[in-house]
Amino acid sequence: MTTIFSRRDRRRLDRAADHYLLACYRNRTAARVTEFAAVLELTQPYLSRFVAAITGLSVRDYLRRRQLAYAEYLLRATPLLVDEVAIASGFGDPSTFYRCFKAAYGSTPSVYRREVMKCDLAKTFTPVAGLASMRSDEVMKCQ
Repeated sequence: MTTIFSRRDRRRLDRAADHYLLACYRNRTAARVTEFAAVLELTQPYLSRFVAAITGLSVRDYLRRRQLAYAEYLLRATPLLVDEVAIASGFGDPSTFYRCFKAAYGSTPSVYRREVMKCDLAKTFTPVAGLASMRSDEVMKCQ
């Protein structure tokens, strides 16, 4: 897919989304596409085309992925309970968080955290099979 947007546009979009989502987390409000468009001073249809052109995702899916990335960071870096991570990352309902996290990462948040903690403690890493074209330090899998 050819796009007229650059990496700089992607970085700007990512920063704007993170800024908006952090405000949502602080205010304990749900992220809304209409609010995000208003914050960026764009119409909702233009924002939808802009995000789709840069990311290939809908605005809702893009914001959800940013939320899940933040939740994944919280699971790795903080001792918060999983339900607290759900609330802190903008998911009003923990069951929605569990469902979305499992769909995105392939395991529940608790199992994911447990596996990450095993990796951190063991420090035994090997390259992921089937990705020979990438440098081994770029894609690693914990054993």
